[in-house]
Amino acid sequence: MGYPVVLVHGMWCTGASWKRVADILTARGYDCHAPSLPAHDDSTDQPLQVRRKSLREYLDFLQRSIEAQHYERAPIIVGHSMGGLLAQQLATRVDPLALILLTPAAPAGINALTPAVVAAFAPWLCSGLFWRNAHKPSFAHAQRYAFNGVPADRHRALYESLVHESGRASFELGMWPLDLARASAVEAVKVRCPVYVVSCGKDRLTPASVVRKVARRYSQVTMRHYPERGHWVIDDEETDEMMHAICGWLRPFEQRNARAAR
Repeated sequence: MGYPVVLVHGMWCTGASWKRVADILTARGYDCHAPSLPAHDDSTDQPLQVRRKSLREYLDFLQRSIEAQHYERAPIIVGHSMGGLLAQQLATRVDPLALILLTPAAPAGINALTPAVVAAFAPWLCSGLFWRNAHKPSFAHAQRYAFNGVPADRHRALYESLVHESGRASFELGMWPLDLARASAVEAVKVRCPVYVVSCGKDRLTPASVVRKVARRYSQVTMRHYPERGHWVIDDEETDEMMHAICGWLRPFEQRNARAAR
């Protein structure tokens, strides 16, 4: 069995959103696990179930999910968007072999509210008690802010796969100065593994300028920038190339770990 890989999905997504990435990694011998976060499913009452979920509930769930797998080797953790923030937090708890952050959301302490990000979340912010309301972008909003960079003929199918997201988790993430519990905080000094970070020049949800600030928090960091890509790097025209590059980056750490285990 290959190295275990835990794939942490982002806002509005489910574990199924990782299919393209999981297929690539499985073909290269990795053992992939892509759990859906709590209340991220296709049930009819999903918006009601998810609306008050906290980032801390998500994090605790992910930790339990990893512990239940009883991995013999340290896992590789991959996170996209909000999942990139959760992956950073998770890496302080489970000591992974490596941490891979694909267009990650920023932790507390980094101002990520650029004009594009505010515009993307404006309908939710104007919904009244937004921190208590589940939200899902309109199709037009998803096309503009999430799927730019993906061929237009695939947008509708991608949109139909999205679910509602927690208003509370979104508040904790985007408005961390008002969150006294600091649910989006990351103790970066506790992340001891190598870190690979992907940023994209046309990303309107986690802009490259914000992602660079995330990367600077880590000492063992490799940064890869794609100037022409948007946010949906988990299934766009360059996903295969990106994942093959990441696999090449991982090999020395896997080999070193294998030698140390002998």
